[in-house]
Amino acid sequence: MKRFRLHGSRSLKLDDLPEPQIGPHDVLVAVSHVGICGSDKHYYAHGRCGTFVPKAPFALGHEFSGMVAAVGSQVGTVAAGDRVAVDPLLACGRCPMCRGGHANLCPEKRYMGSAAAWPHVDGALGEKVCVPADNVHRLPDSIGPETAALIEPAAVAFHAVRRAGNVAGADVLIVGGGAIGQLILRIARALGAVRAVLADPLEYNRVVATRGGADQVVNPLANDAVGQLTAPAPGGFDVVWEAAGAESALGMAIERVRKGGVVVQVGTLPDSVSIPANLIMAKEVDLRGSIQYHKAFPEVMALLASGKLKINDLVTHRFPFAEAPAALEFALTSRDSIKILVAMPRDNTETAKS
Repeated sequence: MKRFRLHGSRSLKLDDLPEPQIGPHDVLVAVSHVGICGSDKHYYAHGRCGTFVPKAPFALGHEFSGMVAAVGSQVGTVAAGDRVAVDPLLACGRCPMCRGGHANLCPEKRYMGSAAAWPHVDGALGEKVCVPADNVHRLPDSIGPETAALIEPAAVAFHAVRRAGNVAGADVLIVGGGAIGQLILRIARALGAVRAVLADPLEYNRVVATRGGADQVVNPLANDAVGQLTAPAPGGFDVVWEAAGAESALGMAIERVRKGGVVVQVGTLPDSVSIPANLIMAKEVDLRGSIQYHKAFPEVMALLASGKLKINDLVTHRFPFAEAPAALEFALTSRDSIKILVAMPRDNTETAKS
């Protein structure tokens, strides 16, 4: 089988590999669509993602959909031919964090398409992948393969909204209008936020946010940005999400949250940043972190199936599998895109069905 693997900075090679062997509790998935994430871009551009340095070639891609090609002897939840979305988080299931409902904090967790743990686990940028059956979710007919490839980032956003608590009736601000910020906006509205504002310096992202349910969009670099953000919530916002991965974004979040409000940090920041820390004390701000998710796929799929959440329009660009390196190059430079997908040839999943 064919699989693109990262061999170094800007070195994505199409390798011939043996087809994965499945165990009794595994599922072999013929990949349909793969989304490009920020971590994929970092690995491709720099040959590493932060402190995660690959020790060997591995395949990127942890946002994906596909079709079941084969199942292990002990699998009864899905069958060959089922369309599926796959949760790429591989936790141990035994530690106190896993047992307590925090698989995202498992000290032994691994992630498909990541060099965070050794041995690395290949991602989905190839024809087929082998995954545990517990990580495979059968799709209803109402969710297409492109939308299904967005369920993983939507799960990240859903967990970030869940970390804020009940958002029904809340005035909320999202700082950062990339894919995760756009998904937080839509999920917050689907869960009852009454007013939502999104701040992002890129006009394209602000346009997409307006289409996705933002009552107001603001350029945080504009001269009157503070006034624009004060007008819709004079006392501050009930909840603010930092989804930009920028020091200034976290500072803005702390400044614009109301007294007793909640700030959720979703973006990845440098280890040391300067923030208005005294405001956290003076306003009794509840500052919370959010990383990945725990069993959020069913909740996201239910929102999609109900029609309360619509995300398919966030797919802005598509590349065929053979042009995966070009897709990553495009992702590094594009300022007018939200989610870029790599699509496998149709015969990949048609073969799985037969």
